[in-house]
Amino acid sequence: MPAAGCAIALAVCMEAAAGVAFDVRALQEPPVSVSRPIPLDAYADEGIAGLIERALAQRKARAEGLTSFEATFRERIYAGLGGAVLRRERAMFHQERAARLRWAAEGEHVVRWLGVRRGVPIAGLGVEFEDDLRDDDAFELDFDMIDPASEHVTIGSDWALHPLADTAAYHYRYRSGDTLRIRFPGDDRQVTLIEAIVEPREARFDRIAGSLWFDADEGVLTRAAYRPAIEYDFDREEPEDAEDVPGFVKPIRARVDFITIDYGLQELRWWLPNRMAFDAVATMADLASMPVRYEWTFEDYAVDRESSLDPGEDLPEGWTRWVDEEIDADEGRIQANEGEETRIEGIRDDPLTAEADSLPATVRPIVMIVPPLDQLSSSRELPEPLFSATVDAFGSRELDDLKDRLSSLHIPAAVGLSPRLDLAPGLRRLRYNRVEGLSFSARFAVPTGVTSEFAVTPRIGIPEWEPGVEVGWRRQTATGGFGITAYRRLTDLGDWGRPLSFGNSFNSLVVGYDEGLYFRETGFELSASRQGRRTRVEGALFAERHQNAPKQSDASLPNLFGDAVFSDNIVAARGDIAGVSGRLRAFSSVDPGTPILSGSIWGEAATGDFDLYGRSAVTAALQLPVSQWSLALEGGAGRVFGEPPPQRRFHLGGSYTLRAFDPVSTGGESFWFGRFELGRGFRIGDPAYDVGGSPIRVTGFWDAGWTGPVDAFGTEGWRSSVGVGVSLMDGLFRIDIGRAVRGGSLWRLHIYSDGLM
Repeated sequence: MPAAGCAIALAVCMEAAAGVAFDVRALQEPPVSVSRPIPLDAYADEGIAGLIERALAQRKARAEGLTSFEATFRERIYAGLGGAVLRRERAMFHQERAARLRWAAEGEHVVRWLGVRRGVPIAGLGVEFEDDLRDDDAFELDFDMIDPASEHVTIGSDWALHPLADTAAYHYRYRSGDTLRIRFPGDDRQVTLIEAIVEPREARFDRIAGSLWFDADEGVLTRAAYRPAIEYDFDREEPEDAEDVPGFVKPIRARVDFITIDYGLQELRWWLPNRMAFDAVATMADLASMPVRYEWTFEDYAVDRESSLDPGEDLPEGWTRWVDEEIDADEGRIQANEGEETRIEGIRDDPLTAEADSLPATVRPIVMIVPPLDQLSSSRELPEPLFSATVDAFGSRELDDLKDRLSSLHIPAAVGLSPRLDLAPGLRRLRYNRVEGLSFSARFAVPTGVTSEFAVTPRIGIPEWEPGVEVGWRRQTATGGFGITAYRRLTDLGDWGRPLSFGNSFNSLVVGYDEGLYFRETGFELSASRQGRRTRVEGALFAERHQNAPKQSDASLPNLFGDAVFSDNIVAARGDIAGVSGRLRAFSSVDPGTPILSGSIWGEAATGDFDLYGRSAVTAALQLPVSQWSLALEGGAGRVFGEPPPQRRFHLGGSYTLRAFDPVSTGGESFWFGRFELGRGFRIGDPAYDVGGSPIRVTGFWDAGWTGPVDAFGTEGWRSSVGVGVSLMDGLFRIDIGRAVRGGSLWRLHIYSDGLM
């Protein structure tokens, strides 16, 4: 994935997900009058209508009588690079911060930083601080997110219409949910919390669906869990900016799975921030995904006490102090002196009114205090990075239940979502191999719901001129998907690698080596998947006809300047079959500084024109970092049961099993293979910012493997190869040169992605 593409996807995710704040302007007085009555279906019953009315009236009640509080703030951000096409996820960016904060109803706020740590693990780099700390976003903090006088629910910039805005009833429907009663025995007091279910009237990204919990007596918000009604689509939301982005990285989308925040009852009186988290995923060209996770917590509250955080100008040596008096506004940053009152002007995103929605804002100083920089990254107050954390703000079961609940909320039909025709020559639309030659595809998709679509994808190749098409419907949610597809397509054996992807197309055309073993299939399938944080399960029921797919092209750069032709494809047997298949993928960690275990188990059973057969296999890999060195081991084994057709046997060879061997030259009803790699990493930058990875490694490897009959499983006739290579970005890109030393004598260059290390 190009660096620019990564930056775009991360920016989209952080804007669409990290900017998880309702429009704070929509919460301020006075409300805007509108000319038409509130829709009759806005409130499902009188109880929910009264609750929302009470919440609107008590929007600032949270802070009544509160003069100040101090708390310890801890924050964690993580962005990774993963997806179904990669064996494991890589950690791209992380940041952890800790500070002791003081919020005051009058006077100045204070932030005393305890620790800051940032890094790019995939490249083995830490992020250094700016020379002028005032310009470093590591020390920026939005006090709106913790202001108890505001319903600015979380952090960042405004992107959605708040469900407590004065015009919200025209855009949302409300119904009663659960009720929770909490008793405090020592105080002989009971607090009743009532849930309001909020569902949008329109399927738009700037509308939310979720659950809001309120204190029944006070009418103040105590918990929120929500998500945008639909995913963010860069072409739809930012059409002008999208025109400047190359088509091969599109579509660019971001899905916010959940946003949740809890408040804690302090001194049995004030609901103050407790913990917050969100998960989002950005995708580019349907090739890779960038999961983004964020969370913060507040602990150790001290309410209405004298401040001890700001020593004034009497700072210890090496410490830095400054006063920040800037506030953010829609039209840039506004400067103001202490005590000066200004106004933020903006236009409410509401078709019912075009009036400016202004709020008075008193700009008060925020005192920033930073200890010596060499103490920040090693502070004991810092939380664990999210990619290696053993304790999260929210438990995994709690979040799974939350995602399932949010997925069950009603979202109206996506009538406003237009069909999409994708003709851009992207990485999924254009490919090359020895059977199709150069092939092109288009994709026409019609949304059938917020999380589902019907799509038609035709494809044609030159010089084969054998048309293919896929027609299907699929529903995809935060935790999995389900679909049905009818197809006539070229496919590969599907055990290792991705021969029908851009990487193999590049190798075929530029290096003159096609690792795919192809046949053609016509049929339909029912497929389903379940996605966990570090696991992915896929399954399918299928009925299809298999046909042979002979080689049609020898075109490549090596053949243009020499006599390098592709080897013949396997000969597939023609026949009709029906069966079931499944695969489980898992990995243990994304931290390049710790051992990482990854693996896959897959199988298939089918019958039809061929006798009943089954096939199963398992692979496992272990990466062990030792200072600048890394050791990696991988092994796998499998077998078939019954008499499968030739296209369902196992083949070894290529970048992911037995380098320097052609997969066509190996094949059998059973197999085993093993790989050993030793790499020396080289880091860039100041070792003080070391985060454990290496942007580049020089590696040496040894591969060994065997295929043959099940009853002859063993080592007779085994093959092996050795070689050297270069690994970039924690194995995301690999370049290897291998030579067969047993069972062959070929030299071969391998350029591929998702290496062992």
